[in-house]
Amino acid sequence: HPPYYHFGEYEDPTIDYHEHGPQNSRGLRALKVWLGLRQVGREGYVEMISDDIQLAQELYRLVDAQPELEAFTQGLSITTFRYVPPDLVPGLESVEEYLNRLNAELLIRLQRSGEVVFSNAVVGGKFLLRACIVNFRTSLEDVEAVPGIVIRMGREVDAEMRQWHQ
Repeated sequence: HPPYYHFGEYEDPTIDYHEHGPQNSRGLRALKVWLGLRQVGREGYVEMISDDIQLAQELYRLVDAQPELEAFTQGLSITTFRYVPPDLVPGLESVEEYLNRLNAELLIRLQRSGEVVFSNAVVGGKFLLRACIVNFRTSLEDVEAVPGIVIRMGREVDAEMRQWHQ
C-alpha cells in the first residue's frame, strides 16, 4: 500500500476496488475506442458504418424480392422481416398468430444453427426477425446467403409445426 492510499482512515469500512483488479481502480474503457481510432481513424469508422448500412439496405432488397419473405423495416444497419409460407395470406388474426409462433420458433432454430444470428422485433403486433449488421467482417456474400437460409429453415419449421397441429 503506497502512502498516497489513505483508505484506512474512515470510520465506515469501504470496498476498496483497487484491491480487486489489476487496473488499480476503474477500468480504462476508453482505451478500446482510442486504439480503434488510432488504427483506422475517423474515416475508417465512417467507411465501416457506411458499409454496414449498405449491406442492411441490400438485405432488405433481397428479402423484399422473395415471395416467402415479408420485409418490414430498414433503418441504419437494421432490417426486419419474417417468413411467410406461400399458401398463407397475412392479415387474418389466426394467420397472424400462427406466423408469430412460426417466426419465433424459426428465430430459435436459426440461432441454434449458427448460420445466421438475428434478434427479434415486434412491429404492429407482428413477430419479426431483426438483422443488425455491425460486424466489419460481414460481407455481401453473407447477406446474399440470408434469404436462402431463412426460407430453407422456415419451410422445415412450418412443416413440423403443421404436422403437430394436424
